[in-house]
Amino acid sequence: MSFLLKPFFSIFLLFHISIILKANTTPSNKAISPYRITITNRDIPEVVVGCDDLGGDTLSPGNSFSWRFRMNLLSTNQYNCRFYWLDDKTHEIQNYNTFTVFNEDFTQPDLCGIDIFFRTTRCYWYVTQNGFYFSKNNGSFPSSEWRMMYGWNKI
Repeated sequence: MSFLLKPFFSIFLLFHISIILKANTTPSNKAISPYRITITNRDIPEVVVGCDDLGGDTLSPGNSFSWRFRMNLLSTNQYNCRFYWLDDKTHEIQNYNTFTVFNEDFTQPDLCGIDIFFRTTRCYWYVTQNGFYFSKNNGSFPSSEWRMMYGWNKI
């Protein structure tokens, strides 16, 4: 390596090491921090998801509904979603629930996790026949990382 390239290589290496070390920190609740919420249908033949002004989608098993946003200056972002479990034959509503999938409470470091590559705080929801599970990692299910938060309301 030439004499001039050694200092540049050292700076390049230190810069990337510092990014990796910083990426392992807990999520920040600072204003304008980027977030991503992902809701995945785990095992229900058909689930309709509708979240505030975001619209909605019909999810088959394995499909997800996701959106990104930045925390506003007052940290008052809140997203409420409605879930409808449709009967797979008649397509009539079988079960339902409505709850908050994100608000200021979810900015606590132990709830949502940081994506080390994009520096985005991520929150994951799984919709299952048993209820609604939440995790900061999109790891294997079921595991201790997933916490059951809500059940279904019968019609």
